[in-house]
Amino acid sequence: MSAEARNRARQTWLCARQALGGDISALEFGEVESAVALGGGAEPARLISLPLGLSALARRYFDAPRPSEAAIEAAIMEVEVRVMPLRSLLAPGTRCVTADPNVRAMVEVLGLVGEPWVTLATDAVEQLFNRWLAIALGRPATQDGLPTSGEFGAALLVLREWLHHLSHTRIAVTCLIFSDHGLLEGDGS
Repeated sequence: MSAEARNRARQTWLCARQALGGDISALEFGEVESAVALGGGAEPARLISLPLGLSALARRYFDAPRPSEAAIEAAIMEVEVRVMPLRSLLAPGTRCVTADPNVRAMVEVLGLVGEPWVTLATDAVEQLFNRWLAIALGRPATQDGLPTSGEFGAALLVLREWLHHLSHTRIAVTCLIFSDHGLLEGDGS
């Protein structure tokens, strides 16, 4: 498992347990693989590696300036296969959280206030994905202020599938920044 993603998932989980309480699933993206911290105790009960790295997904499916519908569908299928087995590991009422900079970028695109924790609804993620999809399939990017990088598309796709297939109605996004050793500072929002 990527040490960076694992450390970030654990730090996000610890911060969320302290601030929000309850069972937490903390999702953090990495370049080659991502990590999830799960549980409701003093420490995460599980740290899980997901072979869903954003750079790797972007290279495989979103390398072209305009990915094809087939590439997008293949990416969706791969993400679904990786995410679905986690459903059985989540306790009922598990709160989904992240501090991932890619998701914070989505929060900024949507113009949400930069409080310590911002709620991003599944519907808002779906609408953002549909906007990205329209650009990916040919609508001029100048008509929308969305980032068009493959990594942004990969992050948006993984988050969308994560929320849908694990039955989350929202994700709590922290605007706090972590170092390898814990909380660093707010991001200035």
